[in-house]
Amino acid sequence: MAEFPICISESQRELARLTKEEHLSAEKKAKAPKKAAKAKPKPMLGGLLMVNRMKMWRQHRERVKQAISTVDAEAPHFQAARITGVNSLRDEAQVFLKRTKANIQLLVEISRTMRTHGAINPFRYEIVHAVSGIPVALLGLEQLEKDNRDFGRRILEVKSEVDSGLLEKRMPEGRNTATATPLELPPQAMAKYEAFNIPLPESDDELRRLFRPRIYFDLYLKDARPLGRIVIQLYTEAAPLVVLQMIKSCMCNQHTKFLVKRLFPHLWLETDLLLAADSLLHQPLEYDAKVIDHGASSYVLSFSKDYVKGFTHHLSFSISFKPLTVVNGSRVGFGRIVKGSKICECIQSYGTKNGKLSRGLVFTSCGLL
Repeated sequence: MAEFPICISESQRELARLTKEEHLSAEKKAKAPKKAAKAKPKPMLGGLLMVNRMKMWRQHRERVKQAISTVDAEAPHFQAARITGVNSLRDEAQVFLKRTKANIQLLVEISRTMRTHGAINPFRYEIVHAVSGIPVALLGLEQLEKDNRDFGRRILEVKSEVDSGLLEKRMPEGRNTATATPLELPPQAMAKYEAFNIPLPESDDELRRLFRPRIYFDLYLKDARPLGRIVIQLYTEAAPLVVLQMIKSCMCNQHTKFLVKRLFPHLWLETDLLLAADSLLHQPLEYDAKVIDHGASSYVLSFSKDYVKGFTHHLSFSISFKPLTVVNGSRVGFGRIVKGSKICECIQSYGTKNGKLSRGLVFTSCGLL
């Protein structure tokens, strides 16, 4: 038996060692002197084995708790974003918001195009492109007429170096004298000046320049495009001081003093002309309200009879868009638009019911024809 020892496990060896220690401690207690007190009962061998097994079991539990597994036993990770599709939902929401913003901007630009009648500003570009070629054609036509007039003036100034023996024949002075009819002034309006013995010009051209002067204004749609030129014929006998102030301002090209205040579509346009402190319009005015009939034609320049005692800081006048018979007797007409009625029809789309301008109207130039 000694030559062939039995192979036992570590737990069995530990159990045998603990059992041996218990036997030795029991023998030592037996050899000790007995006391007078009642001796304790000796533990049984089976009880010692049970105690040792419990101690070994606790040690085993501690070793098991501290054991580290060499195999990856963790559960696989749960990819919630891939299964639920949260990332794709975020991308779809951003695409939807971008598309909605682009559609709103497109609708705003379409509305602006419809309101400007020819000038568009698409959201893809910053430069304003004019859809209609009419403004460019009108500018080219005006430039062509100006070049023709300059060319004709140079031809008239040419003098021949050869004596042809013919008498020099020149065109009579005046504007369109071949077709223009002589100016006939209303006798009722001129009768009140007979007592003053005012000498009047004899030529028809001078009479027209005095009693029917013409001025012009160039209109510009703010932040958009030029609208064109309107030509106004003034009636001197209707309000002499008012006509004189208009001519002075236009001769000096004081277009910045003309301000568009309100615009009522299909009714009239209100404009103010800033006055100097020493202007004659601060005094009572001479006027004749019967010179122009407001119900006979459209595009009449007039001011209210409330200002016949004098204007305060500015000359306030209006331009009617249609015949207004109802204002006869309450307003004084002193001018009428003879060229540029299409421009007056166009600017009516930039007014509102309460007179507030949806787009600014600016006078860029003015002068005397």
